[in-house]
Amino acid sequence: MMRPLSNQLALLLVLALIASEPWPCHAVKGIFPKYHVHIVNNLTNNILNLHCKSKDDDLGPHALPVNTEFHFSFRVNLFGTTLFWCNFNWGNGRGGGYKVFWYGKGLARKCNYKNCIWSARDDAIYLMNFFANKYEKYYDWQY
Repeated sequence: MMRPLSNQLALLLVLALIASEPWPCHAVKGIFPKYHVHIVNNLTNNILNLHCKSKDDDLGPHALPVNTEFHFSFRVNLFGTTLFWCNFNWGNGRGGGYKVFWYGKGLARKCNYKNCIWSARDDAIYLMNFFANKYEKYYDWQY
């Protein structure tokens, strides 16, 4: 007879195996949603330098001319702890480091559960709130 602790360990082992298995996209589509993050340079007249990362992925540095975008896609991990952040720099040292994706109900709703669109502007960074159908000021530049 298995003890309750043994049942919990068995469940954890099964979950670990599922998480490590390279599942085809159609098998995980409903379980692990695919998100797209877009960062748009809406600065008046400056190149936006950015470098985005997660705990597991380094997306490298990018230099965005005005009115261009950088985007990336991914699936949320099994534990819902997926987090991406970007370091921004433009003009005379303006910028900072900001979270651009975390798995949470509030952000997911604003991103229409699939597309997070960030707009870097001279005064701040804005997030497109699909639910309200408008851009909202989200982060002031740190420096």
